[in-house]
Amino acid sequence: MLEEFGLLMSPETSEVDVNAQMWGHYLVGTAELFEELGGDLSSLLAEAGCSDSFLQGSSNLIPYPIVARVLEVASRQVNCPDFVLRLANKRHAMGYTRDGILYARAAKTFESAIHGICGHLRSRSLGATYTIESVGAISSFARLLGMQENTRHPLPTLLFFASFHATIKDVLGDKWAPSSISFTFRDPDFTEHLTRYFGCPIQWNAEQDAVFFPSALLTYELPGRDDATHELLSDYLTSLHLSETPDFVEIIKTMIQKNLAVGRCDIDSLALRLPYCTRTLQRKLGECGSSYGELLKDTRFELAENLLAGTDNPLTYVAQHLCYQDLSAFSKAFKNHYGVSPTVWKQRHTLRD
Repeated sequence: MLEEFGLLMSPETSEVDVNAQMWGHYLVGTAELFEELGGDLSSLLAEAGCSDSFLQGSSNLIPYPIVARVLEVASRQVNCPDFVLRLANKRHAMGYTRDGILYARAAKTFESAIHGICGHLRSRSLGATYTIESVGAISSFARLLGMQENTRHPLPTLLFFASFHATIKDVLGDKWAPSSISFTFRDPDFTEHLTRYFGCPIQWNAEQDAVFFPSALLTYELPGRDDATHELLSDYLTSLHLSETPDFVEIIKTMIQKNLAVGRCDIDSLALRLPYCTRTLQRKLGECGSSYGELLKDTRFELAENLLAGTDNPLTYVAQHLCYQDLSAFSKAFKNHYGVSPTVWKQRHTLRD
């Protein structure tokens, strides 16, 4: 459950967003289910235009478009519109979410479990935000991607929520009965399967992708509560997830890019994307021989080069995108780093191109 459940989607492979990446075993179970349904794996790989390594539980960063194509092509080739629902069940049966289930069951309350789950999900994703909100008697668990591909290609979102639903059902049993589910995209033409799977009404073209449930569930005390086990599993899963990912420093730089894109450059906002407090994050960066300030500076200049070289972007736009206080602050920092002003650097690289 603490994996990203296949949270990968984007336009066709010709429109790859290099920042739209996740890490983890997102296609676990896909090849097995596809062949069980009569599909030919070589045909799937050929049409999807990807390597078979993506179906073998690779932990490398995986571009959204690759996973998007695999799910779409697999569903079409075996003529199975509800392929992602079957895949969620397949992964669940394979024990893919077992660690997460044990972790959640050991929590004191469902609220504690689901907040912990959000923290671990953040450690697995680059670009997704998870929120838990309550309004009166109804609470919601929502996921925000910060990108429009979700509304154009819904299958990974459906896979995510199907896996989430199955895992919570395993933790709460019959007490888990969502009130409704909303999706930001249109009806994918297998609503009957989805309604039966989730056991509740589904709203399409909504403002958010979220599952709604009675607020009373948050205070429900889990029968398997074990504080020591819960803490131990929390530390274990966090270390496991991060040890499976690419270099920790590179992960942090990618997350800094995401924050800069929404106007945030402070370390506190970065910590919200990880299951660490600010102090722990600073300590871990120190252990890697770096610091937040150094990574912020490096990331800013890497982005600055991309935003300046061979483009028509005005300097004020670049400064604002990189979250500098003003153009003067950006120009001063840039000249201190490169030895020339942004204008001169841009002219030289435009001529070179």
